[in-house]
Amino acid sequence: MPNTQTTVAETPMPETVLEALTMYLDAQGVSPKTVEAVADISEFRDFAAEDMLFRAEKASDHLYVVVSGEVDIQYLQPSGKRQTVDTLGPGDFGVWSSVVEPHKTSSIGICRTPVRVVAVEAERLRALCEEDTDFGYRLLCQMARVIRRRLQAARFQIAEME
Repeated sequence: MPNTQTTVAETPMPETVLEALTMYLDAQGVSPKTVEAVADISEFRDFAAEDMLFRAEKASDHLYVVVSGEVDIQYLQPSGKRQTVDTLGPGDFGVWSSVVEPHKTSSIGICRTPVRVVAVEAERLRALCEEDTDFGYRLLCQMARVIRRRLQAARFQIAEME
């Protein structure tokens, strides 16, 4: 009997940081020179399942762009229990606080699976945003979408507790 299942074309894994950033930054209208400058201050980092990618109340030194895998975003409850409010996948941003003051994390990032990210040096990224304000605006719009999604998830979880 022939196989009638259709296969979904998978997005190819970017081989370079520049390829990953070109795929995942909202780069329409952003100069290739700026994307290359971001790539110059970035590197791939790999994490194992259950690794802590970032922890709450720490300086946000890097913006993470998930290339592969999943990262659970958790908040620590007063009881000590961790509450997952979001899960990041390829193309999602972690540690948006690296771009938004006071540049300090407020959540915990736990790798649900093995994860590869592009780690972008936050201080130099902010300087690039100052130099290329079109890019800075587009990046902040992407951060606002992340923050909005996180707030919506928190609202749904609060509603379920009532």
